[in-house]
Amino acid sequence: MSDALRPRLNATWTDFSYLAIWGYLLYGVGTATPYIRADLGLTGFEAGLHASALAVGVLAAGLTADSVAQKIGANRLLDIAVVDLIFAVVLIAAAPALPISLAGALLIGLGGASLGTPINVSLGRSGGAEGRKLMAQANAWAMVTAAAAPLAIGIAAAQLHAWRIGLLLPIAAFVVVAALRTRQAEAPAQPRGPKASLPGSYWFVWAFIVIGVAIEFSFVYWGSTVVGRKTGISSADATILASLFIVGMFIGRAAIGAGLGAGRGIRVLMAAGLGLICIGGSLIWLSSNQALSGLGLLVGGLGTAGMWPLGVTLALQDAPGAQLQAAARATLASGVAVLFAPSALGLIGDSIGVVSAWPAILVMAVTGLVLLAVAPAATGQAPPDLAPPPSAALT
Repeated sequence: MSDALRPRLNATWTDFSYLAIWGYLLYGVGTATPYIRADLGLTGFEAGLHASALAVGVLAAGLTADSVAQKIGANRLLDIAVVDLIFAVVLIAAAPALPISLAGALLIGLGGASLGTPINVSLGRSGGAEGRKLMAQANAWAMVTAAAAPLAIGIAAAQLHAWRIGLLLPIAAFVVVAALRTRQAEAPAQPRGPKASLPGSYWFVWAFIVIGVAIEFSFVYWGSTVVGRKTGISSADATILASLFIVGMFIGRAAIGAGLGAGRGIRVLMAAGLGLICIGGSLIWLSSNQALSGLGLLVGGLGTAGMWPLGVTLALQDAPGAQLQAAARATLASGVAVLFAPSALGLIGDSIGVVSAWPAILVMAVTGLVLLAVAPAATGQAPPDLAPPPSAALT
């Protein structure tokens, strides 16, 4: 088929598709870890290293993706990241020993976060309410595929006795998107000069992103445990109930993507989200009733929904002259949160009990509110070459 007749994905749908596949892999590695443990005969500690390896890969991308994109271009970085992710998935699926599976997990973190850096810049170019909507819509789609990963891998394991099939599905998706994608025109290389520095206001947003992602993964890792301890229900029932947090996150992101709060500032929406986190987290901590605990998880998910997409949007807005760097460091913030927050909450829980440690969620939310109150406003304006491309519409 000629190029003229072949259907094409425009820039925005390409971005959405790649983030959706990355979301699947992010949750897919966690779902596959028990199967990897059983196949390789690993201890619990060794199996848990896969999450740490993935987070280290995210950290590495957060430190380097912007420099790589500036040297080789965003299109080539996307190509390399896709190849990296395909290779990483194969490594995990075929791993004969722990070092190989850990290498695969690290490469998934590296490739996924490298993929996300130029995509976040692309989605955020519109600025204002439009950029906020696109970012939320993209992450809502990613939530759907992330939630589908455990289902697909579980069905493959139960029905086909081959969990690897579920993990390998993204390879086909990557091939399809790569074949249909329209490559974006890139700005001509600029003469080398001093590297643009991120303004002081950016680092307040960076700290906020750390807090937001830390809250999200604390809910994901420990929410079901706290609900189970408080209500006395089984671990299986608590896990099912905890899925309401994911439902809340999807609803929240879909609502922002549909234009909720379009007339409000990003910081106002962030503050509202933190307020909902305080309400939801308190319900989980104080209630021994299943219905109230489920409501707390749902409300907590609604509040957490905007923390990452709104945080990245604000980060890009605060650094208009260094958006690749801003996006990469935002990825670094997420890696820091994922690597340290769940384990820190678990460490506190080992000392005083996980239920007693749960108010750390509320402390983080209040800290986020303080950051929003004291953070200086951004003053820069986006340079002309960051205007939204004509293909940015969802048509």
